[in-house]
Amino acid sequence: MKTIAQPAVITPTIIGLALLAAAIVFIGVTGKKVPLLSNIRVDIILLVIIGMTICTQGGIGRVAATGQWTHPLSIIGYILGGLILLITLAVFVGWKLPFIANDQQALLHDRNARKPQSSECRYALSAIK
Repeated sequence: MKTIAQPAVITPTIIGLALLAAAIVFIGVTGKKVPLLSNIRVDIILLVIIGMTICTQGGIGRVAATGQWTHPLSIIGYILGGLILLITLAVFVGWKLPFIANDQQALLHDRNARKPQSSECRYALSAIK
């Protein structure tokens, strides 16, 4: 019986890309002024590209090599990838998604984000009536 050699899950390339992604998130969240990375939308595009690259290296590429298309972890990966693409599309089209109030929260959800004050909520409700 012929055995299938499975590719490595974590390679130096994946580690380097993950560190690059972490640096982009850090710069985007802290608001530091770095050329090309000072725009949240550019940061989101870069993270999507890096994420897709990591996925081809250790995710979908590994699934294709082993033929495990219906494995539960593969299905979870499909769902998470679809959600990431939906969030990216929402940022650029201007859709409002639950739990994501602005572009910075699309980059990384900030628990300390400014929440509307009760007077603002009353004003919004009176405007609807």
